[in-house]
Order: sequence, then C-alpha cells, then structure tokens
Amino acid sequence: MKPMNKNIPTILALALLISFFLLALSYSVTVPPFEAPDEVGHFYYIYHLLTTRSLPVQRMGELGEAHQPPLYYALAALAALPADLKDPTGAYNPNPKFIWAMRGGYDINASLHGSAETFPFRGQSLALHLARVCSILMGTVTLAFAILIAWKVFPESPLIGLLAGALIAFNPQFIFISSSVNNDNLMNMIATISWWQILRAIEQPERMRHWIYLGLLIGMGFLTKGNGGFVIASVAGITLLTISIKKRSFKLLTQGALCMVLVAVALSWWWFLRNQILYGDIMGWKVFQEVFKVVMRDTPFQWRDLKDFFFTQFRSFWGVFGWMNVPAPQWFYQAFKALCLLGLLGLVIRGFRHGLSGQKERAAPIVLLFLIIIAQEAYMLALATKWNASIYQGRYMFPAIAPIAIVLSWGLTGLLPRREKLASILVSAFVLFLASMAVFALVKVIAPAYEIVPIPKWRLWFVPYKTNIEFGGMFRLRGYDIRWDESSGIATVILYWEALQRPDFDYSVFVHLIDESGQIIDQKDHAPGYERNYPPTVWLPGDIVEDPHQIKIPQQWSKSDCRFRIGVYNWATGEQLPAFVSGNYVGNFTVIVCVGNKFVVKYP
Repeated sequence: MKPMNKNIPTILALALLISFFLLALSYSVTVPPFEAPDEVGHFYYIYHLLTTRSLPVQRMGELGEAHQPPLYYALAALAALPADLKDPTGAYNPNPKFIWAMRGGYDINASLHGSAETFPFRGQSLALHLARVCSILMGTVTLAFAILIAWKVFPESPLIGLLAGALIAFNPQFIFISSSVNNDNLMNMIATISWWQILRAIEQPERMRHWIYLGLLIGMGFLTKGNGGFVIASVAGITLLTISIKKRSFKLLTQGALCMVLVAVALSWWWFLRNQILYGDIMGWKVFQEVFKVVMRDTPFQWRDLKDFFFTQFRSFWGVFGWMNVPAPQWFYQAFKALCLLGLLGLVIRGFRHGLSGQKERAAPIVLLFLIIIAQEAYMLALATKWNASIYQGRYMFPAIAPIAIVLSWGLTGLLPRREKLASILVSAFVLFLASMAVFALVKVIAPAYEIVPIPKWRLWFVPYKTNIEFGGMFRLRGYDIRWDESSGIATVILYWEALQRPDFDYSVFVHLIDESGQIIDQKDHAPGYERNYPPTVWLPGDIVEDPHQIKIPQQWSKSDCRFRIGVYNWATGEQLPAFVSGNYVGNFTVIVCVGNKFVVKYP
C-alpha cells in the first residue's frame, strides 16, 4: 500500500482522542455515582483528603481504600476543589438490596439514586463528577501514549498505531473505568508512559536521563498503587540487564540501575516508612489482609481455577460493567473473541511470512511489547493465588493495554489485502464496528440497567409551564404540560413533582376537569409514580417525578373551556394538603385555565 500523507495519521489520532474523551464523558454522566467498582471507597478517600487535609488510615471494619497511596487522590482532589463538600447532595446512600451487600438482595445498584444527584451537579455529586473528568483526562493521555508507542515500534506503518488507538478508544470496559473515580486510571497512564520511556531508553541506553525518567515513573507507580511500580520496575530492569549484557557493559547496568532505584526511592520512601510506622510492615500488607479478609483466598489456587480466571478476565477486559454485575449480551463477547482470534491468525501469518529476520532494529521493541503483557499477566496470576475471584477482573490488565492493543493491531493489519482501496474499506469498517460496540454498550446495556423513575433536573428546563407551588411541605409542583389528542378527545395533564422531603404517606394527586361552576366533568386520581412502582413513600428528597393524568374532554369543548383543578390529598382520610406560594397559603388546590394560547395557574 502507498504510504499515508504525514499529516493524516496525526489528524486521525486527534479524532480518536476527541472521540474517546466525548464517549467517556457520556459514560460518566450516564453511570450513576458509585456504580463503578470500588468507587465509594475511592471517592471518600478524596473526600477525606479535602475535609481533613490528612491521609486515611486502615482500620478494621472499614472496607475503603485507605491502604492506597495518595497520588491519584491528590490529583482528583485538586479537580474536585470547586465543589462544596458540605452540601451532601449526591452522597453515597447504601442500597440494602444491593447484590453484594450480603443481605439477600438482587439489585445492581450499590447506592440509591434520585434526581438530586443529576445534572446540573452540585455538592458531593459535583465533586465526584469533577474527579471523573480527571480520570477521563488520564485515560486520554494513556490513549495518546499508546498511539505514540505503536508509531515508535512501527514507524513505517502508522495504520498499526491508529488501529491500536481504536482498540483502546472504543474498548467499552476501558471507557467505563476511565470515566469512573478509580486510581487504576493514573496507574494505566503511568504504566503506558513508562513503556514509551523504556523504548526511548532502548534507543539511547547510555543517556542516563532516560533511566532517571524511568525512576520517576516507577516512584509515581508506587505512589499510585501499593504494588504499582513492581511490573514497571521489573520490565525496566530486564530491559536494562539485556542491553547491558548485549553491550557487555557492567557500567551501564550499575549506573542505569542506580538512577532508577535512587530516584524511585527518593520519590516514594516516605510512603513505605509511613506504612512501617503505622502497620509494622512497609507495604501495610498484614493489616490489609485482616481488613479485607472477605476477599482473600481461603483455598489454594488450583489448575481448575485458571479456567475461571481467564474466562472472567477476558469478558471483563471488554465489557462487564457496574460492580461486575452488568454483563453485555453473549454475542458481544463472541464478537471480541472473533476479533482476537483474527489478530492471532494475523500474527501467525506474519510469523510464517517474515518472522523477525531482517528487522533487527524492530526486534527489541516487539519483544518488549510481549514482555510487558507476560509480566502483567504473571503479576495478576500471582495475586490470584492470594485473592479470591474479585482479582480476576480484566481492568487489572489495563496497565498493559497499549502493548495488547498494538500486538493485536499488528496481527489484524497482517490480514489486510495489498489493494489500498479494499484495505481502507476494511479498516474503516473495523473502526466503525469498534465505535458501534462502545455506543451499544452505553445505550443498550449501561443506560437501561440504571434507568430510574425520577427524572434528571435538566429535564425541567424544557417543561413549558413553570410553577413553584408547595403542598403540605412535602411536594413542590415544579411545572406542568398539557398535551392534546383531538382524535381521541384526550388531554394528558403532565405534572412535575419534586419531593421536599421523604413523604410520610403515599398521597394521591387529583386532576379534575371542571366547568365554570366547579362541577367535575372528569377526573383522574392516583399516587404519582405508583404505576411505575415508585410511590411517594420511596421518593428521596429532591426527586422529580413526571406524573401524567389522562382526562376525557367533552366533544363540544375547546381548550378555552377547560379548567383543571389540581391538589394533593391523603386517600385514607380525604384530607387535602394545603398549598403555599412563596410561603403564603393559597388554598388546598390550584386551577389551570387557558388564557389565549397559554395555560395559567389560578388559586381559589
């Protein structure tokens, strides 16, 4: 195929970055707060930093993230600074029916959700979403460096980098994690930058600054996740040792190792000293095992566990959402399995055709990609011998997502035909497929899973008639709409109720069609939300519920003849709740009448 114009890969890479950012932003506002893995603990680490100006401490009975180093949380806390944390709006509200709450429930929601936490965000909800944006930026940087790595390994084939970028940018699970509050996102970014830096060190191993930069990245890894720097340090150490043996330079080995070790220690020593002082060991592992005994393995890891490990890891690498309780359809995983098999087939074909002969300069970077994948997987298997199935999650392979995507892309491009036009069509179709999978996961899997009856606050912007009438200090009528169906003679009166507090009874709302004398012509009474199994007694403060009432209009009547009387009452006693406007009592009901082409509210 003809080489690409030099500017086209850059433009396409920017398009991938922008697409990923927008998709991740869409995921972040669709997934309710605290519905990503461990997001409760990650957020309240940030909350603790901002409210106490100190680091949390591991304690028995508190299954949070206090064992984690603080770098991610410090950055996320800076992003969350504009939020007023004294405002509890959007705070974690444990769902007793949550499937992992150990109370026999089957709900997928870890927290109870209502309108108050929706856009426009405020309080703790705003803080969480600002922290999510911080995570999205980290995911975007991860994607950018993944493309740069591919271009450095395969400089003559920019298409490999672009396909690898698409595999990351449109990986639904990577988008999901990148749009959540989770220190994995900083670890993924640091690891990916580290792989790029190791490639630079391979090119110029005698320049000690490259090993110094790696020391900084290793130290940052240790300050992001407790064991986060080990895989980076292992891969960097193996690379340095290999280069030193090849060059027969003990000086290079010692100087490079000292640069990495001294810089990493200088950056992270205080964290390990703190663990030693607080917990009696530099990793805080003894206390962690006691606190998280529930997720530690109580039986030896056996060969049969490998099947569950790889099965769960593969599925959740591509898309198992929520707290590992919102799976995609089976065909979704089959499609990605087929994609991976095609990539493997392409690698085999490349191996038979070319191998690495005549590509000595490229051999070391390619070997490095495989080394990273093997090192990360070996690390996960080692953890699986100590943890239960909670460690099987595919997101823990995301520090190696760049090498995985690049190797897969290298294999897939090996299947492309030599005809440029046909190859372009296939590549475009492939990228479109990946993008459609990411959108499908959002629209058809995630959004329906978390659909609730209360509507988001922004929906009130589009309500045609705004009101501010309070009933009994429990309900506020925020607005209404009236929709006419002349063919059936039905007028649908849609009321928008807001809960001022949690109602103490399943009050009913009446909508009466009355004539000028007050005579009832037709009426509809019901508890708002009841038909959707969301009666007032389960409303959360701030919930906004859309409440439609269908009223039959006499055939000879026009809009100007209609008067709708609206009120709230206790159906058991018949007692009506008093109505107030700006604190002033206006009666026990309101009347909506048509004046000209508009409806207006009048009081008795």
